[in-house]
Parts: sequence; C-alpha cells; structure tokens
Amino acid sequence: MDQVTVAPEVIRTVVRNTVLAMPSVRGLVNPRVARERGLERGVAVSVKDGSVSVSLHVIAAQDVPLLELGQQIQIEVKNVVEEVIGLSVAKVDVSFEDVTT
Repeated sequence: MDQVTVAPEVIRTVVRNTVLAMPSVRGLVNPRVARERGLERGVAVSVKDGSVSVSLHVIAAQDVPLLELGQQIQIEVKNVVEEVIGLSVAKVDVSFEDVTT
C-alpha cells in the first residue's frame, strides 16, 4: 500500500482549531511571543516515527479550573489527531500562559 504523509502544518491547524473551539479557551499565546519561543501561533507539533507530540501555550478563561481544562485539552487533541489525522499521539503538553475574562 502507498504511504500517506500529513504535513506538520496540517496537524498544527487541526489542533489549533480544535483547541480554539473549546469554550474555556480564550486563545493561544500571541504571535510575537510564539515566534520568540519557536512556536507557530501557540502550537508546536513534531512527528517522529509516526507518532505526534504537541505543545500548546494557552490563554484560559479565568473562572475555570486549569488542571481540568488542561486534561480536557489533552483528551480533545489526542482524539482529533488519532481520529482525523490517523496518527498516534505520544504526548500533549499544555502550558497556561495567561487567564482572562
């Protein structure tokens, strides 16, 4: 069977859209800060041996338990990468950079 390759940019876009659609997420780290940290719009993706690692820098709603939100983000990202992209997920790291109303 022929091999199918998914560019990291595609994975990054799918992950970004998934996280931004979550009601308790207010955004991802701003583009200037993201560039300084080597991120693309608050999301870093690497693919190694058919497995995806994701690093997210999130701005959360201020009235949300961050531990629970972080775990929910990890589950949603893992599910979307495995179901939509078809790759396994090695890890999903979530860093909260700010909280806002």
